Amino acid sequence: MLLVEADGKALFAQYGIPVPAGLVLRAGDAPAPLPGPGPWMVKAQIPVGGRGKAGGVNRCTDAAAIAAVAAAMFGTRLKGHGVDDVLVEQAATGRETYLALMLDPASYGVRVLYAATGGVEVEQNTAIASRLCAPETDAIASAVDELVANEPEPIRAALADTGRKLAKLLIERELMLAEINPLFVSDAGIIAGDAKVVIDLNAIDRQPEIAKIVASRPVLYADACRKIEEGFDYVELDPEGEIGLVTTGAGLSMMLIDEMTARGGTPLNFCDIRTGQFRGSPQRLMRVLSWIAARPSVKVILVNIFAGITDLGEFARLLADAIEQSPDLKVPIVARLVGNGAAAARSILAERMPGLAVEEDLDAALVHIARATAGRAA
Repeated sequence: MLLVEADGKALFAQYGIPVPAGLVLRAGDAPAPLPGPGPWMVKAQIPVGGRGKAGGVNRCTDAAAIAAVAAAMFGTRLKGHGVDDVLVEQAATGRETYLALMLDPASYGVRVLYAATGGVEVEQNTAIASRLCAPETDAIASAVDELVANEPEPIRAALADTGRKLAKLLIERELMLAEINPLFVSDAGIIAGDAKVVIDLNAIDRQPEIAKIVASRPVLYADACRKIEEGFDYVELDPEGEIGLVTTGAGLSMMLIDEMTARGGTPLNFCDIRTGQFRGSPQRLMRVLSWIAARPSVKVILVNIFAGITDLGEFARLLADAIEQSPDLKVPIVARLVGNGAAAARSILAERMPGLAVEEDLDAALVHIARATAGRAA
């Protein structure tokens, strides 16, 4: 999961990586002293890249301009995310470079990337050099040393020092990605102009500092909060997705997503809800259904349960309870129930939820989904 820039930079600062002086503003906050002399950058805090090209990063030269830009951002949606916070920080100067460390699971290592020219067009930069190394701080630091060897002093030494600190952060916090673009370099030193930090939700139980960051933004990091508080495995795929998913089984869920995408559907999310944790209560199911249905882009929810040990008859009762106890749940639901107790489940739902589309065949379920996303009743 991607952290917003302010949180990524907070982690950078903990590890001694220089970041611009800055503060986070929220709508309605009282005026606060600006961080140092201007000019300043005003940046929408949303967990997605490409903010600059989408109008989410602005340069301002005075307090009035900052207030106007921030007011124009608050309450808007940018790249599918609501803007509730903005980061105001001193504009950095110097040559823009690029440095990134990312896990490479296929190779059981860490990929180290460096470009002497960074910035918003770095993807088009054919001069990005990379090294694959062991997932160890010393090995990563040595790879950085090799990649920056052609830089002049004192920039080379500063880059090497930053690389070691970034490696320590990646390993100790069990990150999936730590990227600085742009990383400003000059004879005066180095400063991180941006921070792209991707955390591993599977490691969050071992990372109290990361868990604290996540808990501080329950709306922005709702996916992670769900996993921490309720045990959902949830990944948002497309903030503008039309099809919400409540599923079981990671592999089967991913196959379902691939199938829907191949047919032109736009799934909102991956969600493994783990039916064994319901313990006879519909509350967890109610929360996840209501939460997904509240997304403005969602037109239909597919509940896709493949049961082995789970009794689908029991699940059907819980699903009916959840729908009956959620009067604000207005989004149509399609249930595909396969496996142990499927016949009993269909009977229960036919009696209690006669308007609910219940299928065992995937193609039949996807027909209902297609009708709902096209605006027709299933």
